[in-house]
Amino acid sequence: MRSHLKECPRAKQQQQLLNGQRLSASMDRLDQQQSDHRLQALEQDVGTIRSVLNEEIRQRLHLITDVGNIRKQNQVVEDWNRDTDEVVGGLRRQIEEEASQRAYALEQNQLDVQYCCNITQSLKEQVESRLDEAQKLVNQLSLDVTFHQNQLNDNILKLEELIFENERQNRDKFFQIEEFMQQINEDIKTKLGNSDYVTTKQATLDYEVKNVKNIVCETEERCDKLDRALHQTMQNLSDLENQMAMQQRIASVQNIRGHLIWRIKDYSKKLDEAKQYDTILHSAMFSNKAFGYALRLDIYLNGKGTWKGRNMIACLNVLSGEYDPLLAWPCRLQAEIVIRDQSSNMAEAQDYVKTIFVRKKSDDFIQSNQYFHIPHKVITSRNYLRNDAMFIEVRILKL
Repeated sequence: MRSHLKECPRAKQQQQLLNGQRLSASMDRLDQQQSDHRLQALEQDVGTIRSVLNEEIRQRLHLITDVGNIRKQNQVVEDWNRDTDEVVGGLRRQIEEEASQRAYALEQNQLDVQYCCNITQSLKEQVESRLDEAQKLVNQLSLDVTFHQNQLNDNILKLEELIFENERQNRDKFFQIEEFMQQINEDIKTKLGNSDYVTTKQATLDYEVKNVKNIVCETEERCDKLDRALHQTMQNLSDLENQMAMQQRIASVQNIRGHLIWRIKDYSKKLDEAKQYDTILHSAMFSNKAFGYALRLDIYLNGKGTWKGRNMIACLNVLSGEYDPLLAWPCRLQAEIVIRDQSSNMAEAQDYVKTIFVRKKSDDFIQSNQYFHIPHKVITSRNYLRNDAMFIEVRILKL
């Protein structure tokens, strides 16, 4: 069959037909493969084109978004430029107004400076005239002090003469009394039997002794009054000297910081004088500020009024000053009065502090705490006294 098939024409035709079928089948398969391959390539190209289109769409969307943002930014910039132009215009107008105001203020300042110069010149002239008046007043006070000193010396001489005359009269009276007593003794010895005469003499003697006692008492009272008058005259003289020194210091108060520390020495002696003669201690003058109130601390060592004899009283007074017309009245100042503790250990020191109001004698404004008082036993209980000296500090408070 194989040999026949090799030689049979039908078999060859069939073989050729079969080969043709196979070839067409392979061609079909090849065409199918190529079609599939082309289809895949086309699909890939389509996918690529789609991805490219999608990318381009995204980029266009980004571009559209960026364009919108740029438009918004341009709008914001335009608005900002418009606002900036308005602000710049406003600033220019303000600068122009401020320049005009400054020019006006400069002109006003020049006028004020000229006015201040005129006022200063007038104040200088007034101060010079006041200084001349003060100098004249000081000279007049010097003359008054000299006159009062002469009167005091004359009063002292008259007092001494009066005391000597009283002593001489008293001596003469005592001599007369002794002579009279001797006569009475002699009369008693010679006339012892006459009792009526002795009674009369005894009554006369008692009357004379009573008169002598009255004379002695009157002499002592006169001496005491003269002593008080002498001390009062000395106090007046000291006040005149202080007033003269005060008038010299009023125009040029050195302490203008509202702070004073005053050392009172010989405390025991001055306390005894205050108990006996009601003396008043005056501090140096000071001021609460430059061209401010003229202030002075007055101290009653033995107290005053209901506090007398048990307390020390201090009062801060406002005096007449050169700059009173320029200050506010009535005066409303507060001050701290401090009794300094002189303990050697500063950590244990305890100052005695109290706040008071400043007082002016002609002021109707009365405060309940215008006086500073401290008991004498408190002063001696701690180290407020040392070497018979005391330190008192005054601090003007800022309201």
